[in-house]
Order: sequence, then C-alpha cells, then structure tokens
Amino acid sequence: MIKSKQTLQQTIFLGILCAEGIILGIIEQSLPPIFAFAPGAKIGLTNIITVIALLILPFSDCLLLTFLRVTLTALISGTVSTFIYAFSGAFLSLLIMKAFMIFYPKFLSIVGISIIGGVIHNLGQLLVAALIAKSWYIMLYLPILTVMGILAGILVGVTSSYLMHYINALSFIKNKLFITER
Repeated sequence: MIKSKQTLQQTIFLGILCAEGIILGIIEQSLPPIFAFAPGAKIGLTNIITVIALLILPFSDCLLLTFLRVTLTALISGTVSTFIYAFSGAFLSLLIMKAFMIFYPKFLSIVGISIIGGVIHNLGQLLVAALIAKSWYIMLYLPILTVMGILAGILVGVTSSYLMHYINALSFIKNKLFITER
C-alpha cells in the first residue's frame, strides 16, 4: 500500500510539473522578443521545471517529464521545427546538467547547474540549425547565445533555488519519496 501511494504521489507531482512547464512554455512563446540584439533568444522559463526535477526526481522521471513537456507544448502551440529545436536543446541540456549534478552542491550551486543548462540548450539548438541549414556559419551566433544562456541561466537558477525552499517544505518531498537515485 505504501509503495502504491508513493507511486501515485510521484505520478501526480510529475503531472503537475509537466503542466507548469507547458504553461510557462506557452507564456514565454507569447511574449515579444526580450533581447532585441539576439533574435530568438528566450529566458527559458521552462528550465525552472527541469532544474527542480533534476534536484528531486529520479533521472528517468526527468527524461519523461522533458519529453512530455516538449511534445505537448509543441502540439499545443508550435510547429514541427519548433519541436525539433526545443527537443534538441532540452534533451542535450538535461543530459549535460545531469552529468554536472555530481558536482552539486559541493562545487556547483543550483545557479551554476542552470547556467550550464542555458548555454548547452542554446548550443543544442544551434547545432540542429547548422545541420538543417547545412552551414556552420550559424555557429557564429554562438557567442551571443552563450551570453544570453548565462544570463538566462542565472535567472532560472535563482528562481529554481528560491522555489526549492518551498518545495522542500512539502511533506512527501521532506520524506524523500522521490530521491531514490539522482
């Protein structure tokens, strides 16, 4: 009975995170460009959900969450190209942030992990754009997007860190039901 209750709580929490990620993605898509000198650059509000998931959920759930969030957001408000770019950036970012989690919290903070995620997300999208366009000149945009990734990563990391204080107060998080492996 306890195991099924844990599974149900974890599934519900995963669904809530997914819904929050979709809502943040749709909101961000509806906003005008924030950085006039960097067309296409976004804050990456949905990465708040990814960072939080990496901190409290098993990695298999993070993979599922990212897949569902990207797929459903693209189905609701995007196109196939939106899906391809979002998918490549989100998954490359997730994998690299997971790799750097071995340094958390001793050498890297939540903000540091988030900055890495923001930069890698942009790199993933640029790599796909270069492959689709069959031109590596697109990579000349990398320095600008790296700066944007750092700034966005700071904002996402600070927000995630702030929200983790409230999430840690939830009883089922406090009882460490989710943290079986990170």
